[in-house]
Amino acid sequence: MNSLEKKSAWAIAFMIALRMYGLFLILPVFAIYAAEVPGTTPVLMGLAIGVYGLTQALLQIPMGFMSDLWGRKKIMTLGLGLFIIGSVMAAMATDIYWIIAGRLVQGMGAIAATGLALVADVSRPEQRGKMMAVIGSSIGLSFMLAFITGPILAQMVGLSGLFWLTAGLALLALFVLLWVVEEPPKRQARDYRFQEMLHCVRQKELLWMDVAVFALHASMTALFLVVPLVLVQQFDLALESHWQLYLPVLLLSLAIMLPLIIGQEKLNMHWPFMTAGFMLLGISLLLINMTPEWLWLMAACLVLYFGLFNYLEAAMPSALSRMADEQYRGAAMGVFATSEFLGAFVGGAIGGYILGFNPAWVLPFMALLLLLVSLVGMWLLFSRRQRPLGTTQR
Repeated sequence: MNSLEKKSAWAIAFMIALRMYGLFLILPVFAIYAAEVPGTTPVLMGLAIGVYGLTQALLQIPMGFMSDLWGRKKIMTLGLGLFIIGSVMAAMATDIYWIIAGRLVQGMGAIAATGLALVADVSRPEQRGKMMAVIGSSIGLSFMLAFITGPILAQMVGLSGLFWLTAGLALLALFVLLWVVEEPPKRQARDYRFQEMLHCVRQKELLWMDVAVFALHASMTALFLVVPLVLVQQFDLALESHWQLYLPVLLLSLAIMLPLIIGQEKLNMHWPFMTAGFMLLGISLLLINMTPEWLWLMAACLVLYFGLFNYLEAAMPSALSRMADEQYRGAAMGVFATSEFLGAFVGGAIGGYILGFNPAWVLPFMALLLLLVSLVGMWLLFSRRQRPLGTTQR
């Protein structure tokens, strides 16, 4: 990468990581702290965790389109401002309904697709995969750091303090955006039509990517409705001690994530690696559900899950940037990000609903979804042997 690409990649990665770290902070602790919030039920707890994904999903495509028309930095500034307002609302909430409202406003800062499109704007095609990998890895790192530090910080500042911290981190991300990130001149004015928005779902491989990232984030949200409760209730592990499990689990997961990323690049086998990743991800959830009596075995299954999750989180945006035509990249990233956050919402909502009936059913339901995604991906792989996956039909 040249100097501009390196500067842009690290600046955008740092900015996105700050925002995502704030979002991830509540995941490992909310299922425990929600019991003390007035008005909480299993369904409302699931909504509070995942509802930000609803407004994220609804606004990713419109904000991606607006960023093509008016500029990436303007839309990202607006999105970060809304995210800060929502964080403050949640921090000042007095019941579960105000937390849900704050999370809804947080989600209105729907800039994930715009950020990925900005990366594509400032990179050459041959370097774009590397830059997307840097962004994906930064999200994975923020995810890991949040799960290690979240229980410790929650013990120090409480749930409200976590939301205040999230607002402060978003302010820092806004500073990085305004003063460090450079935006190239707008190449051409765009006048989007509805047919153009549908372009990115007509290609079967792009549609599979959208469904796959939906399932990926639905499983992650649902997982953290279950795991914190199991650690407290089944293993009598105090919340402030959860980091002692998450730290080795997440560090060991790198031994899965990094070889997969390196291997798919060396062998040029992105699609087979991703479909196999989803198959193993579903199996890992089934194994977690079957090991409630042995903490070490549950930890081993979590290593497998997080290694695969972080690999897919880094690999999928990189693959998408290669598949989508440059003309429609903003729209394609918008649909992809919409699917990602819609998955987070559905995982929280359905996971909370199932949790109210039987907690043992939550993870098998998500595992089934992941296994179905893998099977469809394999079908696409074997049915398109006559042309490389990811090439666009003209």
